[in-house]
Amino acid sequence: MNTNRSPADFLPRTRAQMRALGWDELDVLIVTGDGYVDHPSFGHAVIGRYLESKGYRVGILDCPETEPEGEGWKRLPPPRLFVGVTAGTIDSMVTNYTASKKKRSIDVYRPGGAMGRPNRATIAYTALARHHFPGLPVVVGGLEAGPRRLAYFDYWEEKLRRSMLVDAKADLLVWGMGERAVLEVAQRLERGESLTGMRGTCEIVKPADVPEGARVVPSFEELQADQDKLIELFHAVREENAPSSRVLAQTHGARVVLQHPPLAPASQAEVDSFYDLPFQRASHPDHDAAGGIAALEPVRWSINTHRGCMADCSFCSITFHQGRTIQSRSEESVLKEAAALTASHDFRGTITDIGGPTANMWGLGCKLLEKGEPCLGRDCLTPDPCPALRLDKTSEGYRRLLGLVRGTKGVKHAFVSSGIRYDMLRGRDGKLLPLHHDLVAHHVPGRMKLAPEHGSDATLAAMNKPRFEVYEQYEAEYKEECRTAGKDQHLVNYFIVGHPGTSLEDAILLFEKLLERNYSPEQVQEFIPLPMTRACVQFVTGKDPMTFAELHVPRGERERRMQKALVRWKAPESRVLVEEALERAGRPDLLARFQRALTSQRRRERDDESSDLDTCG
Repeated sequence: MNTNRSPADFLPRTRAQMRALGWDELDVLIVTGDGYVDHPSFGHAVIGRYLESKGYRVGILDCPETEPEGEGWKRLPPPRLFVGVTAGTIDSMVTNYTASKKKRSIDVYRPGGAMGRPNRATIAYTALARHHFPGLPVVVGGLEAGPRRLAYFDYWEEKLRRSMLVDAKADLLVWGMGERAVLEVAQRLERGESLTGMRGTCEIVKPADVPEGARVVPSFEELQADQDKLIELFHAVREENAPSSRVLAQTHGARVVLQHPPLAPASQAEVDSFYDLPFQRASHPDHDAAGGIAALEPVRWSINTHRGCMADCSFCSITFHQGRTIQSRSEESVLKEAAALTASHDFRGTITDIGGPTANMWGLGCKLLEKGEPCLGRDCLTPDPCPALRLDKTSEGYRRLLGLVRGTKGVKHAFVSSGIRYDMLRGRDGKLLPLHHDLVAHHVPGRMKLAPEHGSDATLAAMNKPRFEVYEQYEAEYKEECRTAGKDQHLVNYFIVGHPGTSLEDAILLFEKLLERNYSPEQVQEFIPLPMTRACVQFVTGKDPMTFAELHVPRGERERRMQKALVRWKAPESRVLVEEALERAGRPDLLARFQRALTSQRRRERDDESSDLDTCG
């Protein structure tokens, strides 16, 4: 609840709040499917606050469909320059549906968790913005629009769709982290200039206006006729993802979508400026009556240290959105935020996370990445971390940063809850770096999050993840470190089921490794082919676009459910599917071990219940 904050502390979401600020008009209006949360983890707040810091008056039109008969769209007046549209923090279809395409019952990014966000919200909101604010430029962006900037495979309809820029009929699409590009949009419109040729954007032109030297990629129509051409498109997007890249041109009927090269990586000073803005770290007071925005709570007392990820995991779209280059904040900026947290009346001394997409990538890079020109000759981290990466030096820098935050007055605990890349915790001599000792001693909130993702090396190769033996070695050393330090801490492992390259035998191999550990995670990620990713191409074509090897792709619902059951083998509803899988694979040895494990599990649960009754008595 925002008991000590008033609407005046936030960007306005109503006309009355505009008047209270002394504003008679807006320069920019941001439409979002999320409830307004003024926190650096929410894109609409970052863009809005950044434009505000440059002198623009910005309004937030959040969840406009929650008011009847279009009244939500009248909450704020037409802006002077443009309307910006984002589906929200997450792709609207992922927010609305599970991986098995069942309707979700809660939307944690909206007031009170109430559902109601439109499907493909970018398209829906753009159409409504055109209707309610005729004649104004509409610019789309965010994690829904960006990866769909060119023709893409849609998992929900199981077909190829046109660029979201074409379907939304927007004037411009901003891709990647959008602060600098959106600022340029505002400045150009202020000066009466066109929005053509801007870095970090996509636009629609006539065929005659395609610039000389542009790289022509398979058209939407060609992809429809031959989905294997997605491999060619994947390589073009991957290779032309640097400031020195060529324009990409993709024909859609009589029009052409141009993807302009990205901006150079943001400097440290620029990244600092994005996070040093006056965020309230709270949901807007208007949402208090509905119970606030649940998605805020896990990140409210966290500190984001950097952007970007060089891991290139096949199933992840971060590389295509935030980029491979790690763009880190300065120590001073991070410590300034830590001090600001301690000054908040409701801060209780615990910073829940000091990290980013991968916590221990803060400050990491090489000479090429820092220019935004990644080396495509080899992967940064697989099969082993590239020698050009300054792992020892940057690991020590992150260790120092954690120590400084930990020592901030008013901070009792400074945890790292972001995922840790365990194959980056070793120095050139193969030994664990001092950072690991500090993590275990001071920064693990009882559980360290790791993502081995699978137990089959064949599946891990398709995922572009380290071999399972790399995880097993670290697992043993982590447990030993905890014993030495006298810490009762555990590993939380994340696994993906249904990923391309996962046969029944691969799924059973993971099951066997989990059974050996008597481990059955409650939550398992079911694979969804996200646009632009390597795994999406694998899913559609049945081939790995990097190796051209054919892959088994789990497609039917029962096969995916079976793979999930093999990971969640302790769940009562999993038993029938696990037994079917083991019988189908001809593994009576594992079937007997599985049944004995379940019997032992039930015995332990009965003993625990009996102990509880004795205690109560």
